[in-house]
Amino acid sequence: MSWTLDGRILRRVLVSRQRYLGDLVMATVVPRLLKAGDADLEIGFLCEAGHGAVLANQSDIDELILLERERGGMDARARGATETGPDRSRSDGPRVLRARGSRELHSVLRGLHYDLVVDLFFNPYSAWLFRLAGIRGRIGGTSKWRRRLYTHTVQRSDPQIAASGLEDLVPGGLGEHVCRLAPLVHGPTGVPFLEWLAREYVGETIVPRLDPAPPEAESRSALDSLRLSPQADPPPGQRPYLVLAPGATWPAKEWPAASWRELIRRICGETPYGVALLSPPVRRQQWSALADSVPAGRGGVLPSLQLAEVLDVLAGARGVVSVDGGVMHAAVGLGRPTVGLFGPTDPEIWFPYEAGGPYRVLATRPHCHPCDLHECNEFICLPELEHGIVFEAFLEVLARDGAAR
Repeated sequence: MSWTLDGRILRRVLVSRQRYLGDLVMATVVPRLLKAGDADLEIGFLCEAGHGAVLANQSDIDELILLERERGGMDARARGATETGPDRSRSDGPRVLRARGSRELHSVLRGLHYDLVVDLFFNPYSAWLFRLAGIRGRIGGTSKWRRRLYTHTVQRSDPQIAASGLEDLVPGGLGEHVCRLAPLVHGPTGVPFLEWLAREYVGETIVPRLDPAPPEAESRSALDSLRLSPQADPPPGQRPYLVLAPGATWPAKEWPAASWRELIRRICGETPYGVALLSPPVRRQQWSALADSVPAGRGGVLPSLQLAEVLDVLAGARGVVSVDGGVMHAAVGLGRPTVGLFGPTDPEIWFPYEAGGPYRVLATRPHCHPCDLHECNEFICLPELEHGIVFEAFLEVLARDGAAR
């Protein structure tokens, strides 16, 4: 017997998080928990095609639906061009289905006959989409007018959620996703989802886990060109490496270039590792200038890589230092020792990982924090974060990872 909703047995469930990379990584805990309660449950996942590589190898997803849809506006321009996602399904990964636009997606969803959709985005587009697709059970999280398009709405502030102890098991933004499952009942035990979760994961902190793919040729070539290797015992002339991700979508999330230069100097001067610098799709020239801070033979700036190749590079790294963004979440999902550098956003929401492994968040939290500004004329939060503190925190998470191994 599977999960149930209002007494109805669920055999096929769709999880939907259309975008963004960090949110998508966080959302992977939802199919993982559903499968933990019923290994035979068939789970689909809907996201925009540009992020499909994140889910292309997830063992707890049976169907990956990729939406190819153009988006405009300031946000889309700031994030740069998107990809088309994996070209074909892998024999050991989810079956990949493509939908080119809303009309085709509607047809695909109609044909897949899901019993329930857990909408983790619940914007007007997705709310109408799932209502019109005829999916009988629809869970969302909005308090706005579109709540009428769902059969169940759940918010983190609901008294039932607040009293469940969810924050201790699945803190921050992770809990924002997981709490949507509150209306479900675990069939074999007959207990509500939140009670089942507390029983099954007592004393454990839940964090995302991404299933890595076999390395892409492009990522291997990019690392070879910098004399870097993902191997623990690399060939002569190559080094194990650390990934530094200095660029963000918005300027207010970026640590100053001078601080990155000092961090690079200390890594290359005081550790045996090489450095692989990931530059973002936008303002690439700005961050590529950090290459002159890396001594010869110790790495450098990676070329432009597709998302699947970025994930390869992260999976092979000994550790990652990243500003708040998708790369940071992906590094945690891949189990890499990670230090996240936070400016205007709230790390209690967007870095709920510290109790779950070798992860560390650093934030100065000035009087104006958090503000969530994209740009700031009085930018002080990240500039006040000293490079020595970041270096010591990085050594700490690397040591914690080594001790755990």
